[in-house]
Amino acid sequence: MGKTLFLIVILAIVAVVGWLIYDKYGMGDVPASNSPLVTYSPFGTTEQSKEIEVYLPASGTTMVGTKFVNYGKGRAFENTINYRISDGNGNHLYVGSFMTNAEAGVFGYFNQEVDLSKILKTIPPVIILDVLELSAKDGSDTHKTSFKLNVDTSSTSVFVYFFNKNLDPETTCNKTFAVSRIIPKTQSVLKAAIEELLKGPTSDEKKLGFETSLTNDVKLNSVKIVGDIATVDLSKDQSGGSCRIGIVSSQIANTAKQFSNVKKVIISVNGEAEGILQP
Repeated sequence: MGKTLFLIVILAIVAVVGWLIYDKYGMGDVPASNSPLVTYSPFGTTEQSKEIEVYLPASGTTMVGTKFVNYGKGRAFENTINYRISDGNGNHLYVGSFMTNAEAGVFGYFNQEVDLSKILKTIPPVIILDVLELSAKDGSDTHKTSFKLNVDTSSTSVFVYFFNKNLDPETTCNKTFAVSRIIPKTQSVLKAAIEELLKGPTSDEKKLGFETSLTNDVKLNSVKIVGDIATVDLSKDQSGGSCRIGIVSSQIANTAKQFSNVKKVIISVNGEAEGILQP
């Protein structure tokens, strides 16, 4: 009788301890709704407080050009995040989507180019930009960040392309990603875009992980477009290691090919194209 009672007591203790362990750790893969979601943040903190965080447009932005970028970090069902453009009266004009660069259920980065002239028939002076997840259950808005933005249509907007290890963690050496620039109105948009590229990322963009492989002393001599081929002539050779060359080529080519009339890009230095950008 004494042994039986002893065994019952031991089993009861094991059951209680087991339940406590399960209660504390058994659902550890699913954070409580009020638990912080700990991830890398470019702003020097260890907490990501929202399922979707938008870094570009930056918080407090009130003006964009006709070209701008949605850059940030988040997680969503099937890694799909949406963006919606509405006019100043709240009328929905466009809904698009993009993917994060992470596995399902894991926080990943995103970088989506938005060219209003391509997705809207008429660009309103004020837009509402929503970056959000549309619920797979009922299509409702979730995890939404909204911006009310004035659109500068009197200037020229261009994309320039930089390397970003957040977006290309494997460093494939041939991927670069857009940020936007608003510049004075010009007909020489390719020349202006390359000049903006050579200025490199801003200090705020550097904090967000954007880098350039172009040296800060290189200048643009000229840009010529013949047919659908653009020749970009630089003042200094950018040759180096094969990875650096790949990034430089991608930065220049992507910046030029954002314009529909450019299909191929030749990079030259002081008029010489042969042997340029060699490891």
